[in-house]
Amino acid sequence: MLAASGGRSMHDVIIIGGGFAGLSAAALLSRRGQRVLLVEQASLLGGRAAYFEEDGFVWQYGQHSHRLARDGIAAQLFERLGEPLDFIDTRGADAYLYIDGRLHPRPEGPLDFLRTRLLPWRSRLTLLRLLAKMLRARPDEWYNRSLLDFYRTWFSDGHVERLLSFLGFTIMAPDPTLASAGEVIEFMQRAAKAKVKQGEPRGGSKQVIDTLTRVAAEHDCALHLSERVDRIVIKDKRAVGVETNGGRYEARHIVFAAPVFHLFEVAEEQHFDPAFVTYAKGIESSRGLSIDFVFDEPVTTIKGGIIGVDVPLWVKFQTNIDPTVAPPGKHVHTWGMLFPFGAPLTSRTVAQTEARMKAIMEEVMPGALGKVVRERKLVIPVINANVLKPSQSYPHRPEVVCKDVDGLYLIGDTTRVHGCSGDLSFASAMALTDSIGG
Repeated sequence: MLAASGGRSMHDVIIIGGGFAGLSAAALLSRRGQRVLLVEQASLLGGRAAYFEEDGFVWQYGQHSHRLARDGIAAQLFERLGEPLDFIDTRGADAYLYIDGRLHPRPEGPLDFLRTRLLPWRSRLTLLRLLAKMLRARPDEWYNRSLLDFYRTWFSDGHVERLLSFLGFTIMAPDPTLASAGEVIEFMQRAAKAKVKQGEPRGGSKQVIDTLTRVAAEHDCALHLSERVDRIVIKDKRAVGVETNGGRYEARHIVFAAPVFHLFEVAEEQHFDPAFVTYAKGIESSRGLSIDFVFDEPVTTIKGGIIGVDVPLWVKFQTNIDPTVAPPGKHVHTWGMLFPFGAPLTSRTVAQTEARMKAIMEEVMPGALGKVVRERKLVIPVINANVLKPSQSYPHRPEVVCKDVDGLYLIGDTTRVHGCSGDLSFASAMALTDSIGG
């Protein structure tokens, strides 16, 4: 057992997992003077946002924007660290919606929605009334209802109903029958106050991960990579340490910084309330396909990206907004598409999704596919660990401070904080820091 003299634990905090949540917590807590050990089983930090560099390319594990840029949750965390994120100025960038085989300018505010040709005039007014109702609604009253339920409570315009998937995409739940209305409302109310809706850190995830790693290391956080936690040691209903393939460590606080459905791989179920165990094991995640397409020449000038309305598609033209992620003369576009929710992940599903993605590329950028010089394909089994549907919305998720085991904390995108995707990881790391103090 590794412990300091006098029986005092060598570490104040042990963090299991080095993704956005765990790494953020490590940086925040070590900066506050806590003695932190972070254990990550992979050889790279970043979890589902990891990156690596190769021949001038910065390859990321999928796409990772930060909602609301300087007004967003990620920015709040980095402000706490005294390390503001360097966001690319994307104001005025042309962004599009893909619908009916065509691209349409993406509305960003009330005037854009009023002017859009996606809808007949009366439908535009209906859409504005819908948005107004969302800005006045109480999220707490709608977490347990779907976005479609919210809409149909007051409206019945089929043109507007078709665009609900765009609103659902704001929380990565484009199916309006699936998306929690309360989660969409909560985000829309925050977004209405922000100048920029989507933040792009210069260098992508590299800037985020490198900054967090540097801050943690500068404050003596111990980072153990390629080390697997086999067991959380629990005695008398209190977490007191961890056992890994490299040793045993003690601490006053044990932080599980991974999706809670993985918790029982390292902790016995008997220590937890059966209802929590059932909930955690039943969490449903999203998954999908991401392909980086590399070109030797520009094939489009679009900077603001594409979101699908009738297909769960998102596209980022990475080098058009940030040429630092590729060597000179190379152009990288990342296309992503969600797999059907709840459907089995098969090679046929992957092939069909890839074919659909490439067909759309040919529709909106004729000839581009023939100019691709390299493809990097990623089948991503977990994109968002927690799909923000009603039963997995804010009030149903487990709190950061574990109720069943003293000294155990849960952070990441399956815990009860506000936000979506990576924002949940950053928000939970801040909530953890506020709980532990230091």
